Amino acid sequence: MKYTCLALVFLYSCLLQPAHAAEDTDSSRAQEFKQVDLAQALEVANERNPSLQAARTDIEKAQAKLKSSWAILLPVATGTLTFTHNDHHDSVALGGGPEVIIRRQDDLRGNLMVTMPVINARAWLGVWAARQGEKVSELSVENVRQTLLLTVAQTYFAALSARSLIEISKNNIAAIERHQAVARLRYSHGTGKRVDVLRAETELIAAKESLISAQNAFDNSCDALGTLMGYKTMVRPKQAQSMTPPSDSLSELEAKALDQREDIKLQRAMTEMAERQLTSSWMSFIPSLGLSWQLNQQLTDPSDFSDADKSRWFYALTLSVPIYDHTRYAELDQLRAAVHRAELDKDNAELQASLEVRQAYRQWKKTQVLVDSARQKAKVAMESLKLAELAYASGSGSSLEVTDARRTSQQAQMDLAVRELDFQLGLLELFRKTGTDMMSLLEKGD
Repeated sequence: MKYTCLALVFLYSCLLQPAHAAEDTDSSRAQEFKQVDLAQALEVANERNPSLQAARTDIEKAQAKLKSSWAILLPVATGTLTFTHNDHHDSVALGGGPEVIIRRQDDLRGNLMVTMPVINARAWLGVWAARQGEKVSELSVENVRQTLLLTVAQTYFAALSARSLIEISKNNIAAIERHQAVARLRYSHGTGKRVDVLRAETELIAAKESLISAQNAFDNSCDALGTLMGYKTMVRPKQAQSMTPPSDSLSELEAKALDQREDIKLQRAMTEMAERQLTSSWMSFIPSLGLSWQLNQQLTDPSDFSDADKSRWFYALTLSVPIYDHTRYAELDQLRAAVHRAELDKDNAELQASLEVRQAYRQWKKTQVLVDSARQKAKVAMESLKLAELAYASGSGSSLEVTDARRTSQQAQMDLAVRELDFQLGLLELFRKTGTDMMSLLEKGD
């Protein structure tokens, strides 16, 4: 019996060597995925994501609107060609003399007219407002882009966390199999109970079910990552990538947010655009001056009463003076209200930005503490599991104690993986709330 116990201790001490966890999931599954690192995930999503590409068309629309506003200030040339066929020509005989044609049966005339505004203050300021509209579109698209890149980074780290849960499940299965081997050995030598073997088998079945769930979560994360990158297939993360936390104080982070965040810039730009539109509306009370030039060309022979010179041209200056139009006052009231609303939205956005930074900062600090605590729990739980396994192998411990210790250790490791994910996500959220460009995360890695 003594030597049997020693043999069990020796066997179990060998089995206690940590199982070599695969770098990823099975090689057969690895071939189903396209592997990318965080830099590639962000860059590809920036280029291929359909939602972002659709949002960028708003910039093209704004640019087209700017061109349209410029067109109002440019000359406009119009050419016309008029052919007239009468049922007969008109003629008259004066004093019994020869017949004089007053109107010919066929007549062809050409006309060229060029017009342009000389003074049109509202059109000038319309260009000013359209240029601001282009800026608003660019900021709006940039806000969509940064939100997308944040989602890509979050999904990337979620996939890494799911992969670590797979490794934890595999290690747990290996540990249960070692425990099952010892339980069977003890039972075959009469030093153990059948219930210990059955308990180990039950734990093994549950562990394999957990592995299936972990693999399913990993596949879902990889599928979501691929979709965000514009692929129709799954994409798997290559490796973990750490980020350097900000060293700024909370007040400095709040100041950065007000200076860098796209949504704050967008609200300020919208306020400025509303003010420009109001100024442009005031210009409707200012007189406008237009210039037009026209050339008339007779292409067929003129009538006998007409001048032999077939060409005529003239130019005209038109001064338009607004005297009264009550709709202008209603428009001013609407635009004043729009400016006031834009200013209130801007102030509210700045208040919300500061609040979000403070909350994200506190949450991130909290996750730091929780990660350290979870790491200590996992270390203690692993040590307790080793002691329980050795005690069981030597005959001084029970199988139930090993099962409880293993469950505690597995849960502690899973909690650590979740806390580490929370830390990464909290750091990403803090970067986003302070207006950090998500593409610059590639420069914040160790």
